[in-house]
Amino acid sequence: MDANIFSCRFPIAAFFAALFTTVVALAGEVVAARDEELPAKSNVVILFADNLAYNDVGAFQTPRPARSRTPRTDALAGDGLKLLHWNSPAVLCSASRAALLTGRYPVRTGVYPRVFEPDAAHGLLANETTIADRLRDEGYATKIVGKWHLGSRPGYLPTDRGFDEWFGIPYHMSGGSLDEHVCGKEKDPTGTQWLPLFDGHDIVEQPVNLRNLGPRYVDSASDFIRKNAASSRPFFLYMAFSHVHQLCAPRINECQWASEHFSRTPGGFAADFGDAVEEMDWILGGVLDALRDAGVEDDTLVIFTSDNGPWTAERSCSGSKGQFEGRWLKENVDEGCTACPSEYVHSPLSGRPRRCVYPNTDFEVEGVHCGEDSGLGSAWEANVRMPAIVRWKNGNVPLGKESYAMVSTLDVLPTVLSLIGKEIPSDETDGVNVRNAFLGRAASSSNGDGSLDHERPIFFWRDGFQTGPLPPPFGRFDVVAMKLGWIKIWFWTKSSHYNDDEEVHHDPPLLFDVLNDPAESNPLDPNEHTRTIQNALSLLSAHKASVEWTRPLTLSRDPKYLPCSNLETGCRTFPPPSQPRVEYTQAEE
Repeated sequence: MDANIFSCRFPIAAFFAALFTTVVALAGEVVAARDEELPAKSNVVILFADNLAYNDVGAFQTPRPARSRTPRTDALAGDGLKLLHWNSPAVLCSASRAALLTGRYPVRTGVYPRVFEPDAAHGLLANETTIADRLRDEGYATKIVGKWHLGSRPGYLPTDRGFDEWFGIPYHMSGGSLDEHVCGKEKDPTGTQWLPLFDGHDIVEQPVNLRNLGPRYVDSASDFIRKNAASSRPFFLYMAFSHVHQLCAPRINECQWASEHFSRTPGGFAADFGDAVEEMDWILGGVLDALRDAGVEDDTLVIFTSDNGPWTAERSCSGSKGQFEGRWLKENVDEGCTACPSEYVHSPLSGRPRRCVYPNTDFEVEGVHCGEDSGLGSAWEANVRMPAIVRWKNGNVPLGKESYAMVSTLDVLPTVLSLIGKEIPSDETDGVNVRNAFLGRAASSSNGDGSLDHERPIFFWRDGFQTGPLPPPFGRFDVVAMKLGWIKIWFWTKSSHYNDDEEVHHDPPLLFDVLNDPAESNPLDPNEHTRTIQNALSLLSAHKASVEWTRPLTLSRDPKYLPCSNLETGCRTFPPPSQPRVEYTQAEE
């Protein structure tokens, strides 16, 4: 049965009616008057990292490092505007990407509760209108280079959702095996789930060769830029980095990757996390160089951010939480609760309470306390506060400045359209037009009490509840927290993913001032913030009432949908190496 019958574009006008008075009060921040002419039909480039934390970018670190691993990204910040309060509206990458492309919360698009796995039956539905659809309607050439993760079977590919071209991987880098990095049998039981590389609708390489993937990403993006600049056609490039997501389990000591010019092994792709960050930065630099060389640098709106933060339980395979420690959680979760890396399970021994093992093998690693696992999969600041930069020289984005205006990835679609002169009805998206924030005109909203009822809210949905209509371990999909300005309001607290700590309900809500307390360590006194709480509960009620649920599309799976270039060749585009498939029975950690 076609999944489209379970979803339609439901009106969200009721919610926006409840928000009308609050948004109008922030008109200078979200719906700016056109007090000057901006370039029409400028090019648009979105640089979207994968699990790159705020603290992984040198320009966002405090104090600034003596040697940054991200010199090109840092230079972009110097040429543009750093947005210090950019929020991801989703806790996992498929949902974050759906939010970026549609401007709508994942609960409306059906991209929940988990990510789309390689054997997903569905993807982003055809009735969703993406930013690529909208820009193509305005005459733009559109291309994605890199990670898609919104469906990997025909009918759900990027070229089915508004993109003219695509060159990249259909999902995360842990979604399949490589010749020299075979996934464990929890992920790849048949030995044919090879990680594919697509060009348009076609698999052109399976498994993908990582030794030169980074340079090929740069070449693909640069060719697109040159071609359209030469013909004076406006273009939209969505550079969706495959970095810095780790490779599949169980080889934790080989969990990261980079092309051979950044790799630790001559002629190979083995890398540590820092190598992966450096190559991501190099790819970004290659895209920016292509804009300069094509003569369109000044007339291109560039937006850089990340989908989510670090996968904390992966430890050295992932980034740093930095100042976003989630300290309250650490201090209030039972010390006996352990979070393990992906596909590992907790198996403690005397003297090793955090021991985690990969099932039916001798692979073992040390996990972390659940209270420290407040990155990817959670709504703590480490996973939702994203590094973000906007550059647009002809659009008068200020150079080398910072903004504390609250922005969400949801806002990209309506804001980009506004900046190129195309307005859309406000009830078509959950995102709002924050053009004044992008242009550096929005005031900081750092005071923490009476003015907060004039803020737009951002809601954080997640799953992982003990009970609910969804099968275990998902439970239900619900709003666990929201923001009004710099005040974070928690209704339910829990660590990441499906760890053993149970969700805790807070009534009154748990409040943090995340400007002055980014570690979320010292709750505010609810008695001193009754107006904020009342306003939050009213907005939450209106938001939930506006949602008519779309079927949870990510739960439908079938092995027949695994991307396969040729079943007769074992889903390979070239012969396998002479060495046999590795069977994981020996400990290597």
